[in-house]
Amino acid sequence: MQKQQQQQPEPGGWTPVEDARNAAALLMFAAQVLSAPVEPFLRTRFGVKYFGMPSFFAFLCIPVWMLLWPEKSPAGIVIFWGLFVLMQLRARIESARMMMRGDIVHTRYNGRPRLAAILRRTPEHKIKCDIEPWVVIIAGGLLMAVSPPLGSYLMLSGFCLAICGGVAESVDRARVMQLHDAWLEQQALADRFREMQDNRK
Repeated sequence: MQKQQQQQPEPGGWTPVEDARNAAALLMFAAQVLSAPVEPFLRTRFGVKYFGMPSFFAFLCIPVWMLLWPEKSPAGIVIFWGLFVLMQLRARIESARMMMRGDIVHTRYNGRPRLAAILRRTPEHKIKCDIEPWVVIIAGGLLMAVSPPLGSYLMLSGFCLAICGGVAESVDRARVMQLHDAWLEQQALADRFREMQDNRK
C-alpha cells in the first residue's frame, strides 16, 4: 500500500506521460516553424486563422539559420527570406478576400496544393504528406551546390513538412474513425428502436 502511494504523482508534480506529451508538442511546434516558410510557395487558399505563431517564429528562424553557415554566402537564403515575406503577405491577403467573399473554407485550413492542378487524380492528403515534402527535399539537394545555407534549410523544411503532414493525416484519420464508430452506434440504436416499436404492435 505504501509502495503504491509512492508511485502516484502529486498534484502538479512531474509525470513521465506529461513530459512525453510536452516533448511531442515542442517537436511538433518546431516542425511547424521549420516547414512554415515553404507552405506559401506550395499552397493557396489558406484559412484565415491558419498563420499564427509558427509563421512568426519562422520569420525569425531563417536569419538564425544563416548564422550556422558563417563561411558561406547568405545571398540565397536572404532572397528566400524576402520571397517568404512576400508570399506570406500574398497568402494573408488572399485569405482575407476569401472571407469577405463568403467562401466556405475552414479557418485553419492549411491550404490547397498548387500541384493539385497537375495531379488531379491524386488525393490532397497524398500530395501534402508524400509529394510536397519530396519536392522540397529534392529542390534543397539541388541547391546545395549553389547555396548550402538555402539548400540545407529546404531539405530540413521538407522533412518537417512530412512530419506535419503525417501528424495531420493521423488526426484526421482518428476523427473519421470516431465518426464511423458513432454512425455504427446510431445504426445499432435505430435498429433496436425499430425492433422495440415492432414488438409493441
